Amino acid sequence: MKGFKEKIKNYKHIVPLSYISFFVVAFFVFLLLTFPGDIVKKRLISEIQNSTPYNVDIKTANVSPLLNINLKGVTIHKSRTQFIELDSVAIKPSLLSIFSDSQKIPFTAKLHGGQVNGTLKVNKKTNKVEEIEANIKDLKVDSIPDFLSKQGKSEILIHGRLNGDLFVEFIPQPKGEFDFVVEGLELDNLKVKGMKLPPLANLTSKFNGNIANELTNIDELSIVGDGIDIEITGAAPLIWDMSHGGILDLGYRVEITNNDLVKYKAFLSPYLAQHRDGSLGGKILGTVNNPRFEKDSVKIR
Repeated sequence: MKGFKEKIKNYKHIVPLSYISFFVVAFFVFLLLTFPGDIVKKRLISEIQNSTPYNVDIKTANVSPLLNINLKGVTIHKSRTQFIELDSVAIKPSLLSIFSDSQKIPFTAKLHGGQVNGTLKVNKKTNKVEEIEANIKDLKVDSIPDFLSKQGKSEILIHGRLNGDLFVEFIPQPKGEFDFVVEGLELDNLKVKGMKLPPLANLTSKFNGNIANELTNIDELSIVGDGIDIEITGAAPLIWDMSHGGILDLGYRVEITNNDLVKYKAFLSPYLAQHRDGSLGGKILGTVNNPRFEKDSVKIR
């Protein structure tokens, strides 16, 4: 051990290497302490707004010792009255992606009491999102209808917690799959044929299917609770284009046994087809902006 220490002391390059090491460490410490967060913030805002139809505001941005980018107070605007506020976003750029045409960007976003973990794949030449993968945990769904609606204010009031997964490739054509569950779902201000239904609570909703051929193919969109069971399947426009309209081709089945809701089943019976199991069914055709409800017996997948 003593001989090894002597060799180190006598090594002619030890002093220059020490200075270089000190300089490198000091440089990175200085870089992290003085990193221009405003430049990062402006660059991110520019990149997002150039590659998506949304406007973005970011309150603060900084870089961690592991070179992660941390954002606070992020607001994504669809319009002046439609926006989603994120408490924080942590972005973890991959150094290996520097050498490829597409950059994979892992991220973690905290919003509405929940968290979204995922990865974006962005083409560095076109600056377009090529792929997104996301896992959603315990996200409040209260503001989602307002953000997706065309008018910016949905008539339906909704509460609940969302969990699930999403994977979509956008190039050359959108394709992917999704699987979501909303627990503790509450619905209010629902109207059928102009008649307002009583508030519904303690529901579970499932929404799963795939994206292909410029359509959202719904394998299951269900709402189940005490004395109520609603199922919808079929095809609708792409989820992110829903507010712009598009063609609907959906079948649905409604079963109501709840004592407080049975009278509404009698009201709906003349407008829907009667199934052998006592449930009612029909089709939703036309467009998102002008749906047409048809009395037809539909086999739910």
